[in-house]
Amino acid sequence: MNHHTRTPWLLSAVAALLLPLGHFSASAFSIPSIRRSFPSLATSSSLGASSDTSDNADLKADLLKRIETLRTIKERDGDFSVDFGVKGGEIDKKSRAPQKVNFYSISDDAGKAADAVMETADQLASNNPSDEPTLYLGDKEKGDQSPLNGEWKLLFTTAADATFSKNSTRGAAAVKNVVDAKHGRITNVIDFPLTQNGTEPVLKQLNVVIGAKAAGKSRVELRFRYAKAVLTKFLWWKRQWSLYIPVPAPFITRLIVFFGRIFRFGRKDKKVPPKAYFDVLYLDDQLRIHRTGEDNFFVQAKETAWEEAKPFLT
Repeated sequence: MNHHTRTPWLLSAVAALLLPLGHFSASAFSIPSIRRSFPSLATSSSLGASSDTSDNADLKADLLKRIETLRTIKERDGDFSVDFGVKGGEIDKKSRAPQKVNFYSISDDAGKAADAVMETADQLASNNPSDEPTLYLGDKEKGDQSPLNGEWKLLFTTAADATFSKNSTRGAAAVKNVVDAKHGRITNVIDFPLTQNGTEPVLKQLNVVIGAKAAGKSRVELRFRYAKAVLTKFLWWKRQWSLYIPVPAPFITRLIVFFGRIFRFGRKDKKVPPKAYFDVLYLDDQLRIHRTGEDNFFVQAKETAWEEAKPFLT
């Protein structure tokens, strides 16, 4: 596939970033739901902050094996073809929240392999070594010591808006999540690869910059700031430049809810705009597992800290 075909998709790509943000997407990067639901995954732990028990080390090794099995099955049976927006299966038509991918839509083997990944993640979450994953988040003096701080790359997700494959119009991409704990900021980064002929794509990178603050020992509350598209052409000229798109402020959300009440003709039921957030289920210096407010699931790793995970990072 020639990635230059992304040019007409630029506006829809940017819209796909903004629509979920305006409707409280917590994944920020999400097709029927995956058969497995995740309520049993733990959100806290009574263990200390040590990185690796021997049991967790074995479970982490098993997690990588199960992710490898899933990848092998997808190479054999096919992959998702998720594109930008509602029509592309990325976001829900009514809520505009990220959709979940359904691994069983690929094959039964893929669905079972994804379930196996989730089972191992479930076991890890029940043995979370971090008492307070949000420690020092937003602390200008000690933010560098925050266990969340740093660059996290994707191993596995159920979120359609973070799922990229070469057989879709938007193409393959590398997805990472950069936490700047000192400034209370998270940047979700999507890097698109070179085209088939070795040139840079017109849409080189998408970023969503998010304010983050602790809303408990394991919950991170999010406030979206802006999106940025890095482009390699300006009209007909080859030139790298960045397009900044401000995200609607919370005031706009409150305004929408206010007028919604008016159009319900004074009924007393009050709906408070839900806040975007994610819950950290497992965290050590190599691995992070979290669940978003839309019940999408992410498994991420630090490339610099976990050598064994490198082959599986996207």
